[in-house]
Amino acid sequence: MLKRLADQTLYEILEVPPDASSRDIAEAVERARALYGPGSIATYTLMSSEEASLLTRRIEEAQSTLLDPDARRRYDDLLGDRSGAANAETSEADAGDRWPAPARVLPLVPQPDREEALREAEASAEESWPLRPGHAAGASAPTPPPPTDGPPPVPPRPPPIPLRREVSGPAMTPVPLPSAAQAGPEPIPLVSAAAPGGAPAPEATAWTGEVLRRLREARGITLQQLSERIKVTRHHIENIEGDRFALLPAPVYLRGILLSMARELRLDGQKVARSYLERVSAATAPGAPRPR
Repeated sequence: MLKRLADQTLYEILEVPPDASSRDIAEAVERARALYGPGSIATYTLMSSEEASLLTRRIEEAQSTLLDPDARRRYDDLLGDRSGAANAETSEADAGDRWPAPARVLPLVPQPDREEALREAEASAEESWPLRPGHAAGASAPTPPPPTDGPPPVPPRPPPIPLRREVSGPAMTPVPLPSAAQAGPEPIPLVSAAAPGGAPAPEATAWTGEVLRRLREARGITLQQLSERIKVTRHHIENIEGDRFALLPAPVYLRGILLSMARELRLDGQKVARSYLERVSAATAPGAPRPR
């Protein structure tokens, strides 16, 4: 998922790694200004005016921060602190999800009501036992058995009332947390889709209008279709494919058109734009012959 311009780091704005050298950063700043500067065809077709203004300010911020060693060191420390805090919050949230709070177990304390019921049950059992000889009894009372020489029998005690108690389950072995190397899935490399039925790009030493025209026809794309996709008039595309350098727009607009054409033809836009603009510069120089 792509980040918003406001959420991207200065390295992501310039499309360079965090350990890039000062020279690489300076070249990336110039490249970003040429590609997304005011009036650029790429800025006009790919983003709104508010986004273009924000991108310009962030490019200026990247230049002033990353080309100053002290400012870059402070910025890198700030990025490291943010990354560590985000990782700590994620680890705490994951640990809370994995380890729910233990169930509360009440201590086993005898209840007065149950003890009183036990005593009443014992007393009731003794009273219901047959009377001993010599006690008064009603007419319906059964005749007591004759006395024996042995000791009197002991009345049986009723079974005690079982008390329920909660039994905690066996302790669970904690599941080991994943290490930092296993915290997230490996990124899946993006593979550019091949053009259906198209021919591979030729090993050309220079990207000319004739090469671009042949590739467009090999891809099965008409001039009208290409014009509608990149939002550029047909005569600009015809002049590029015909190498009519005198009729081409300014280099900043021409670069944006070449990048858009290369994207539709599944080509490396930077190589195409650089090669074609070098031929335009050589052809339009004073006294320079027209390149073939």
